[in-house]
Amino acid sequence: MRRLRDLGERWLLDWIRGRLDECEGASLPPGDDAADMLFEGRLIMSCDMLAKSTDIPEGMSLRDAGFKAVTAATSDVAAKGGAPIAYLISLMLPGDMLLEDFQELWAGLEEAAKLYGGRIVGGDLSSGDEIIIDVACIGKADRTISRIGARSGDILAVTGEFGSQAAGLHALLAGVRGDLLAERVIKSFSRPIARVREGVELARTGAASSSIDSSDGLARSLHELCRLNDVGFIIDEPPVSRDAEEYATRYGLDLFSLVFYGGEEYELVVTIKPLLFDAAREAVERAGGRLIAIGRASEDKAIKVRWRGEWRILEDKGYQHFVTKL
Repeated sequence: MRRLRDLGERWLLDWIRGRLDECEGASLPPGDDAADMLFEGRLIMSCDMLAKSTDIPEGMSLRDAGFKAVTAATSDVAAKGGAPIAYLISLMLPGDMLLEDFQELWAGLEEAAKLYGGRIVGGDLSSGDEIIIDVACIGKADRTISRIGARSGDILAVTGEFGSQAAGLHALLAGVRGDLLAERVIKSFSRPIARVREGVELARTGAASSSIDSSDGLARSLHELCRLNDVGFIIDEPPVSRDAEEYATRYGLDLFSLVFYGGEEYELVVTIKPLLFDAAREAVERAGGRLIAIGRASEDKAIKVRWRGEWRILEDKGYQHFVTKL
């Protein structure tokens, strides 16, 4: 079995260079000191980091970790209405890592980049005590959507249901494997999808007054929009995943916490101008996605949720690494 310390940095860099792509019109070859591209338009840039000790639980494959790292950086670009062009991948890897494990990690990075339409064009490599994956996403946009712009009366909407990802993390940490429900929620956690097409279409319509992704949890995203826009929200149709509801019932978990405080969904959380909601929903559906109205913005600064026939105030709490505490 070959380990990275046996192969050395030069061998590993040569392997990576052989898999790098060029952006259209590039004047520098893959593996040069920097990557370049020809570009006309508006650039959007974001980065995100995953560390094994905090973001890659036992039972999650390295291929899934690579896929998720790219998704995390892509999601922030998608929330602004952008589509990826290129990725820069920086890795810290332990010397005793097996070559086969590294190749699995890289396969996940490549798979996600291809899915989102971007190319891995460069990055950095270092050795260390644990696996750390840092992804910078460079995207393009015709129009952008800020976090700032929501007004009282705007429709609050999301691009998917919530709770399955938190249930999947619980399943991994608790070692719940072997049944179809557990495998579905684990896949939801390990293979989230950034809503690139939905974000691009929402930006093009001009219907969205504000937008953020839900990677830190739906509650945290909503409170951030409240803070920036001086509004509150009334949620009368909570976006509950059926898998999350079934999993919570089976394993005695608090479904409300899974839905609002779990995190890791990478859905878009947007406010839509009321007169343009139908146009926005139709545009997102044409792109193959969903836009689900769950409530509205209000002048009252609190976030109120109708849950099982009663109104609850949503606390400002975000993603927790140990879902078993929810």
